[in-house]
Amino acid sequence: MLHNDISNHQSFVIGFRCEGNLLRYKEDNVGDRILNIIKGKTARAEVDQKVLSLMNYIYWNTEYTVVLVIDKENYTKEAQEYLEDFPFNQVCQVISSISEVTMMLNTGSLTYYVSNDTLDRQRVNSKYAVDVDTFNSILKRRVRRFEES
Repeated sequence: MLHNDISNHQSFVIGFRCEGNLLRYKEDNVGDRILNIIKGKTARAEVDQKVLSLMNYIYWNTEYTVVLVIDKENYTKEAQEYLEDFPFNQVCQVISSISEVTMMLNTGSLTYYVSNDTLDRQRVNSKYAVDVDTFNSILKRRVRRFEES
């Protein structure tokens, strides 16, 4: 209930791609691959601070819902433990292909899909699949409009 509004209006749902966007997995040499096998992929994951900063802002300062989009095979127990301190409301698992994200955008389950991977956004094939910089400018316009009201 925001500003005493008790209507059935759902806020926007912003889906952030985890692999290659929020987390970047390093596999530079054989030692890294062996470490990934022993400790899991998250042992060598690097967090993109720009994406994390945007997620923090949306999660803490807006009424929007933040969702992580993760491939099912990458959502292991180690990844679940690693991601539990990140600012998001729920995890949305893409089971078989990226076409499920397209379906979620078309049905309204997701409002925007944020990924820095150009091929990933092209596979989604929607004007609501954007990169971090584009979504940041969209968000600034919306926040400015709400502040003027």
